[in-house]
Amino acid sequence: IGKIEIRGPDAAEFLHRMYMNRVYGLAIGQCRYGLMLNESGVLIDDGIIIRLAEDHFLLNTTSGGASRIFGWLEEWSQTEWPVLQVLIDDVSAQWANFTLAGPRSRDLLQQIDSSIDFSAGALPHMRATEGEIAGLPTRVNRISFSGELSYELNIASSFANDFLQLLLQQGEALGITPYGIEALMTLRLEKGYIHVGSDTDGETIPDDVGWGEAARKKTEDFIGKRSLSRPASCEPDRRQLVGLLTVQPDMAMRAGGHFLPESAKGIPANTQGWITSAAYSPTLGRHVALGMLRRGRERMGRTMQVYDKGNVYAVKIVPPCFVDPAHQRLRS
Repeated sequence: IGKIEIRGPDAAEFLHRMYMNRVYGLAIGQCRYGLMLNESGVLIDDGIIIRLAEDHFLLNTTSGGASRIFGWLEEWSQTEWPVLQVLIDDVSAQWANFTLAGPRSRDLLQQIDSSIDFSAGALPHMRATEGEIAGLPTRVNRISFSGELSYELNIASSFANDFLQLLLQQGEALGITPYGIEALMTLRLEKGYIHVGSDTDGETIPDDVGWGEAARKKTEDFIGKRSLSRPASCEPDRRQLVGLLTVQPDMAMRAGGHFLPESAKGIPANTQGWITSAAYSPTLGRHVALGMLRRGRERMGRTMQVYDKGNVYAVKIVPPCFVDPAHQRLRS
């Protein structure tokens, strides 16, 4: 996870301009999901904005985009808005990040000596706090990319290995196990969470992934706002994020398959979009996928044909969240 700190009396104003989301109303200790756009209104990064103090914020960016976003922030600070009093620091290597997720994650944290109250009332979803765990200064963000009850624990990097061993030792009786990127990507796919660069491309704007209303409600200026009102951004025929289920439940899907027009008799045909992410869902016992489909929200409930390397199969267009749409797990 990229970790970038923003400090200064104008930190909130600076981030309010950088992100599509509102930052002014963010309370100390509160987290907010944020989308960052370029001048063309195209989505370039998403992550979490955390307010640590009135003049101090922590940004969690996509892991591979940390240095790129750090440079992007510095460019706007130094060349466009030098009058704003902000300091930007990439602290990604300074803090080790441990994501402790699952229905028993709170039980594990509560059995370790700590100054932090991990109860649901004291630390609800999308809140952050600081304290000590096992005597180590720790930042705790209750955020989730897996859809499960989840805590992100930031510990000084020099203590990372010792802290990992402590978690594994204390969690053994609870059935703790490490999980990697492959598992995480399946979990986030089940929840319909986008992965920037996989489910988005160089044309994707907020409305394409369901954030158009939030962008329209923000009256203050932000990078990319003007471009969201251009004719190309307002076309009704844009590709939009959808969920996919195969009509035959035992059939697999792969990223890269193209949607055929409903009137198509065969190949060649003009593509209607494509599958962006696909995986077998152990929770549902079948394959699920996300895709970018022209007029996708209008086509909910319809059946369409997908072409993939000479094969054609039928899929049903469904909402992108497949598991726990009420979000009861992550808010537990």
